[in-house]
Amino acid sequence: AEKARVIRSTPHGVPDMRSRLALFLDAVLAHFRLRHSSLCLAGFSQGAMVALDLALHADATVAGVVLISGFVMSVERWAARLRHPHKGIKVLQLHGLQDNIIPFYTASWLADLLKANGANSMFIPHSGGHEFGPPHVFSSLLSFLSSL
Repeated sequence: AEKARVIRSTPHGVPDMRSRLALFLDAVLAHFRLRHSSLCLAGFSQGAMVALDLALHADATVAGVVLISGFVMSVERWAARLRHPHKGIKVLQLHGLQDNIIPFYTASWLADLLKANGANSMFIPHSGGHEFGPPHVFSSLLSFLSSL
């Protein structure tokens, strides 16, 4: 019951953080004369949650999102935003089998949420812990980025 409550909740401060980061992102895009569709957001651990949350709450879909050892939150809100307006958003999810901070079994919750709600996602488990992973993971990241 506690795990279900955690993944359905939006942690305190997230709406304010989302608004501030959206303003920052809009300023960066305007400064460099870029569109959301040319941007890939990435994050590690809590930063992965922030990257996906920001991508799903943007008005336009980003080119892709890279999630390294992330977790799911606001599951109903994320599911709705994945179905519309961000159906087909490209996501690379990496997670270590030995992760003792965000246990590996929780990675499937996020992977399932992405797939079930229309994301074009790839989940790559690796042998490491709460980290980027062994060198072969870089090849997967480069392939993902090249596909954007």
